[in-house]
Amino acid sequence: MCGEHAARPFAFVLTTGDNFYEPSGTATASNFTRPEACLLRAGIRWRAVWGNHDVAGSSTGTSLGATRRYYAFTEGPARFVVLDANRPTDPAQLAFMRRQLSAARRPALIVAFHQPVVSAGLHRPSRDQQRLWEPLLRSYRVSLVLQGHNHHYERIERGGVTYLTTGGGGRALYPCVRPVAGLRRCVPTHHFLRVRVTGTAIQTAAVEPTGHIVERVRIPLSPRTRSGK
Repeated sequence: MCGEHAARPFAFVLTTGDNFYEPSGTATASNFTRPEACLLRAGIRWRAVWGNHDVAGSSTGTSLGATRRYYAFTEGPARFVVLDANRPTDPAQLAFMRRQLSAARRPALIVAFHQPVVSAGLHRPSRDQQRLWEPLLRSYRVSLVLQGHNHHYERIERGGVTYLTTGGGGRALYPCVRPVAGLRRCVPTHHFLRVRVTGTAIQTAAVEPTGHIVERVRIPLSPRTRSGK
């Protein structure tokens, strides 16, 4: 990632959760300051999702700056809505989600959370998220959903929404174990995701530690998306 930043500087790092495994939820030298030293020296900004392994501690808030469990922000032509999939039925969060998605007017609308809405991985998708979140993602024409939890790279196209699972951040990898409608690619590999957003398209690349590109994806932004719902 530091090599990528040196070649093509990026604005920030957005995690998909489970930021600190051992001890759960707590940043240490071994799980943060040493492995992320070059990013920290470069002054890279963090935007973080709270995963199930993060809620036992506070470091996702104190070290990565995600002081709220769900929030939204704008960067260039993209509006990001970050959700807490540990609490998919929380009424306050559902109201926040509807409000943010309905008000989004940027060309790209990107939603990020940890536990997946759809996935072919070991961890089954949440039925509550499918029941409560997926209709909103479709209705408000979300451009891209970023998920974690399953330790692989995965692309699913479903209901007009592109779902990318990017969970290959360093822990043991998970296999792809079940057929899923709309599954286009599933690869158990360590990687990070490079995302570039313009006014007309989102371009992503799943990059392995060697620099090998697992897959490139281009998501056009339709006029309806660019003008909101």
